[in-house]
Amino acid sequence: MFCTRLRHRFIYSLLSTITLAGVWSCRKDVETFRPYPPTLEAIQQLMQQVPSASTQTTFTLGGIVQDIELATPSGVRLFLTDTEHLFFDADDNPVPCSTCQNFSVKVTEALDKSDIIAYGVPTTTADGELLESGGMVHVVITCDGKQLKLRPDRKLKIQIPAQNPQNDMLVFSGLMQNDTFLGWQNTGQEVFQAIWQVAGNDQTGYEILSSSLGWINSDRFVNEPTTSFCVDLPPNFNSENTVAYIVFKNNRSVAALEIDLADQKFCYDNAPVGFQVRLVTVSKTADGQYWLGNQETEIGTNATVTMAPQQVGEQQMLDFLKSL
Repeated sequence: MFCTRLRHRFIYSLLSTITLAGVWSCRKDVETFRPYPPTLEAIQQLMQQVPSASTQTTFTLGGIVQDIELATPSGVRLFLTDTEHLFFDADDNPVPCSTCQNFSVKVTEALDKSDIIAYGVPTTTADGELLESGGMVHVVITCDGKQLKLRPDRKLKIQIPAQNPQNDMLVFSGLMQNDTFLGWQNTGQEVFQAIWQVAGNDQTGYEILSSSLGWINSDRFVNEPTTSFCVDLPPNFNSENTVAYIVFKNNRSVAALEIDLADQKFCYDNAPVGFQVRLVTVSKTADGQYWLGNQETEIGTNATVTMAPQQVGEQQMLDFLKSL
């Protein structure tokens, strides 16, 4: 009996110092070491399945010297002009496009609220101010596999279709840190309303003159009185396994709720009072199950909404997110 206890202590000590999953015992008992599952990572992988393949377009060209217009299937247009003097490499060396054997332009679009959530680019500034988007794109340009950037004195013209383009739109650029989106930054540049021809018909939309690549957004501030607005979930839904959003019903705005560690609630401090919204939570628990929180409400003063997520299958979750 003493030998048996000693052996168990030795194995317990070994399991405390290394990551090990296995079977151990002097008897028939089986114990398995299960590390905490990376559920947020799994949610991010799920989100990658939400956007349609048509939201990403890659144009691959040889060395170009003439001005060129590129159009995605949804009608977003990019204009490359004076291409011999348009780009620098990472070390600020000029890169004439004619020297590129393989010149690539990759455009990712987030024109729907579902895509905004899926690509992780909610319409809030780095300080948490709410924005209304007229459409956003992510532009990556490479020469022979090396990423390029615009020269400081040049701009990239982008046109984004819109049925009823609004006034007071500004160009915002996405702030990134180690591939993590931190929010939108106001460049102070005006967005123009434009009309162009597509197959002989007039197309209205926004025209952006961007001084940088990466995430580019046509936005305006939602200038309304704001309040703190929170979602209260059961204790087993937390920042380790849940993401939460306010999805605005009548404008293209999405805000991510952040965990309030003191109250263990998901909150957004700059919610505009009186707006109709849908509250959405996406969770994946340790047993591998998906849970969806979905509730329509109106933003009230310093309100907390209690939600009880329901278990759903992966395809059900995907179908719901695509419908937002």
